[in-house]
Amino acid sequence: MQMKIILFGFVASLMSVQTSMADDSPLAEQMDVMNDAYKAIRREKDPAKGAALAREAQDAMVKAITETPELVKAMADGPEKAKASAGYRKMMGQLIATLADMELAFLDNNLEKVQEIVTSMREMKKKGHDQFMEEDE
Repeated sequence: MQMKIILFGFVASLMSVQTSMADDSPLAEQMDVMNDAYKAIRREKDPAKGAALAREAQDAMVKAITETPELVKAMADGPEKAKASAGYRKMMGQLIATLADMELAFLDNNLEKVQEIVTSMREMKKKGHDQFMEEDE
């Protein structure tokens, strides 16, 4: 019984180390930059500041598109992994384009359009996370 408890503790600690390593990945770092910019964008009313935040988020996503999500890395090599990787890059490309649309909306001082884009990004984020992130248990 005691051996099972020790073994369980060891496995749990390995899982937390693996999770923290994934959280420190270059992809996670860029997603943190994106998330911070996105949170600020939702409240921003100044067009110049909003455009700068949208550019900051775009720059982070340009860096992130070259990375591979941990879930895809863990897949066995083959056609499914290649398709998942291509799907990730496609989704990231769409996000970069959406952020460019947001930057343009800010530059046009069209805050209504900015809010429409913010709303659409919520669904993009959910879809991306559902597809490319493992759920925490």
